[in-house]
Amino acid sequence: MMFKTQPAAARRNDFNPLPRAATGLTLAIRLALAGAAAAALPAQAQAQQAQPAQPARIQYDIPAGPLDQALSRYAQQSGVALSMVADQIAGKHSPGLKGSYGIDEGFAVLLRGSGFAAKRSASGYVLVAQPGPGETALLPAVTVSGDRLTGDAEQAYRVGAATVGVLGQRSLLDTPYSIDVVSRDLMDNRQAASLVDALKGDASVSMLVNDMSGLASQISIRGIGLDLVNGRKIDGLNVFSWSSELPLEHFDSIQVLKGAGGFLYGFSQPGGIVNYVTKRPTEQTRLALTTQVTESGTVLLHGDAGGRFGPGDRFGYRVNLVDEQGDTYVKDGGKIDRQSGSLALDWRITPDLVWSVDGLTQNRKVTGSAGWGLYPNASGETGDYAAAPVLDPIKGSKRIYSPFTSYQTKSDTVGTDLAWHMAPKWDAKLAYRHSEMDRIYENGALYANQRGDYTEEMYAGTDRYKTDEGQALVTGAFDTGPIGHEVTFGASYGKTKGYTSSVSGYEILGSGNIFHPPRFSNPHLHAEPADTQTSEVTQRSVFASDTLHIGQHWDVIAGLRRSNIKDSYAGYDSSATSPTYALVFRPLSQLSLYTSYIESLEQGAIAPISAANANQAFAPLKSRQVEVGAKMDGDDWSATAALFRIKRGLTYTDDNNVFTQNGRSRYDGLELSGKARLTPQWMVNASAIFMRSKVTQGVPDLIGNRVDGVPRQQFSAYAEYTIPETRWVLTAGAQYYGSRFVDAANTVSLPSYTLFDAGVRYVTKLGAMRTTFRLNVDNLADKAYWMTSAGTLLQGAPRTIKLSAQFEY
Repeated sequence: MMFKTQPAAARRNDFNPLPRAATGLTLAIRLALAGAAAAALPAQAQAQQAQPAQPARIQYDIPAGPLDQALSRYAQQSGVALSMVADQIAGKHSPGLKGSYGIDEGFAVLLRGSGFAAKRSASGYVLVAQPGPGETALLPAVTVSGDRLTGDAEQAYRVGAATVGVLGQRSLLDTPYSIDVVSRDLMDNRQAASLVDALKGDASVSMLVNDMSGLASQISIRGIGLDLVNGRKIDGLNVFSWSSELPLEHFDSIQVLKGAGGFLYGFSQPGGIVNYVTKRPTEQTRLALTTQVTESGTVLLHGDAGGRFGPGDRFGYRVNLVDEQGDTYVKDGGKIDRQSGSLALDWRITPDLVWSVDGLTQNRKVTGSAGWGLYPNASGETGDYAAAPVLDPIKGSKRIYSPFTSYQTKSDTVGTDLAWHMAPKWDAKLAYRHSEMDRIYENGALYANQRGDYTEEMYAGTDRYKTDEGQALVTGAFDTGPIGHEVTFGASYGKTKGYTSSVSGYEILGSGNIFHPPRFSNPHLHAEPADTQTSEVTQRSVFASDTLHIGQHWDVIAGLRRSNIKDSYAGYDSSATSPTYALVFRPLSQLSLYTSYIESLEQGAIAPISAANANQAFAPLKSRQVEVGAKMDGDDWSATAALFRIKRGLTYTDDNNVFTQNGRSRYDGLELSGKARLTPQWMVNASAIFMRSKVTQGVPDLIGNRVDGVPRQQFSAYAEYTIPETRWVLTAGAQYYGSRFVDAANTVSLPSYTLFDAGVRYVTKLGAMRTTFRLNVDNLADKAYWMTSAGTLLQGAPRTIKLSAQFEY
């Protein structure tokens, strides 16, 4: 069954009037939203999101038949957008397509003799009448959007293609790595407010910290936390955001690479990469406004506008503005004050040359809840980091930090790229991104024993981080006899600088019992500006790969990246090579079997001054991953399975007081996932991971232990049911998190727990506006539970109720 749907990007986002006076960025956002609403005119069609460059060769098996059906199936398998007018191709026939083709080649075969051709545009492809000499005859207004997997609810939130690092845009079916994509539609329908919310449907992802009880969302993938510096990307380029919550309203999707990615992305820990994909200009005028309120009193307003203008619609824009304020679910002092804005522009200089630029700014402050964590010890005193049995979980609605503590982040990022389709089958791209983030902390940490006796301490200071990354990338395709080649080569350069306050504040606020906490006096610590540089790390790399298409059924991938990392403040300068190899076999057009090998690189260690080899600098730390998997796509469903083994490098000091990075930990796992539209009424997503982790080499007392923070199994499920002959949709979700150890010695553990979600949405039209009402209840049973990160405990979110109304013109 094929789905005739509008792209997910064409129908999103959030709005809300706020009760108190607005100033600064808040006022600017409200005025801009009000002006946009007053000027808006109903659009005749939904906007379609701009699409990135597509893969050069894909295996196809499309039978001969009606041209419109063949084109729809081809667009879906290719993961591209195709705009066409159905009436003009009615009754035309296509010879079908079988074999390995580049996308342009495939269109040419399907359209042979039809009098039409597929022409590239910034938004994908558009069907044009074959022109005479010197003519270019575009078809009239777009009335049908070619079928493709865009992540809509109707398609069970399936996405057909994603950016795979330097390999570029690839069909997920033919990609020999585990990748999941969270679409805009899924984020909206679950009312995701943070990275933890957005990824809770993937069992391979564990939540370590949420956006209210800690500094920002922290996750692990396959049991390994994201790299703090290199684990998050925007449009494939690095952005320093590990302690800042990126505002989801400004992104069209989130792509998650599960496992090592050294060749694909450069230096990073082997758990995975999270890539945020920005919203881009829409093909037709669009305006969406959304209001949201929570049961605690948080009110959010979000506006999203896009379109094109100028001669031939050469210029495109996309604007998103967000304002959120009010009381959080943390009672007796929890507050949030958040504003953000983004702008994306593009210029179609020629049909084959497009320049894009985007910017995002955010100011976010959380009061009364965001801390550095609770250390479970036996004394309840500060400075005692020896893990001890933990106290009973405390509901997330109960405040445990002093109400005057706060955590604020100010983030800005600007990116630009120039994409050139320089010849048939050949593309080049130059991209650059700059980001800055200030974190202003006037908060602290807790130390508590099992009885609840605790001490609270408070810190005050400012940290600033600046990152720059540029990349030059060329992709192309050619044949050598019967073998097709899809090549990638390029270079990247990145730099991260860190700054901190030369003067910082510290105070022990007091002690008591956390189940009946006293109110401590406010010491009025002040966070001074970040005026002292403390780090500067530079990364350089060159890379190349070749995907060989051998016949209709086999692909072989070989890639190599040579990287250098230099830490100017630590006196560190070293280089390493990271390869990847993969084999893909397609016995059927909708089934791929694969095996892959890939490494990850982390900055090597420098021996501490207490070691016998003090100040010795080590080469970049390598981790290695082997994966075997299967992927299958049906018309209404998709399923994946992957077996993996990750061998991660560890540092330790041996019995002779020699510091080394010859330690090893091992992660063995099985991942299963499926997404299906079972009937017109029922939709189901489900995933599971079964994992064994242990220390295999290192400190003798730890060998054989489970790696702390890693569960043995996790499960996630989400379902939707559309009530027949109505516009009501019922939703339900469940996530099971397995038990895990808090400490490396495996002496303290946290029990397993299960969370349940429920919701309902209603879609209607109010005049010219498509209107969607959503009600979501997360943690339906109000379960109290602890999350754990780096030996600390953090409160899980309590039952949370969100109600929103979305209006789309």
